[in-house]
Amino acid sequence: MVTLGAGLLTGLCATMLTGCADDDDWPYGPPNGWGSNYFYDSRLVGQWELEYYNGNEVSSYDTNYMDFYGKGHGRYYYYSNGRLLSEDMAYFCQERGPGSDLYQINVQYENGQASTMNYALSNGGDSLTLQWRSGGVYNTYIYSRVYSVPY
Repeated sequence: MVTLGAGLLTGLCATMLTGCADDDDWPYGPPNGWGSNYFYDSRLVGQWELEYYNGNEVSSYDTNYMDFYGKGHGRYYYYSNGRLLSEDMAYFCQERGPGSDLYQINVQYENGQASTMNYALSNGGDSLTLQWRSGGVYNTYIYSRVYSVPY
């Protein structure tokens, strides 16, 4: 009887833990107007460090990191007053037009901000360029793939 009770308790706990990993509580969704026309670009999965902003090299305490886990989930790391902070991040990718080689990404941050940017991968998938227009000026971030974020 004890073995049966322990087995049922173990099964119940496993079910409860599996339920916690469900995406039902993920609060992010694709931007308005995208409908079901989005995907999660598997080429982005991994960790990226900002190295250049508008052609200028970024210093170690001005950099930020994006960690794309896959399936639209990720984490954003940034420095504030010399401390590395982080927050949840969601992302959605979309082709800029049917059959296009141009892509855009919408990144949503835990703090409520969101950005939609053009993106391209180069250097065998080890360089990620994000570009967007703001106030009539193009802004360009270039990230390099890294193998760890300095937690």
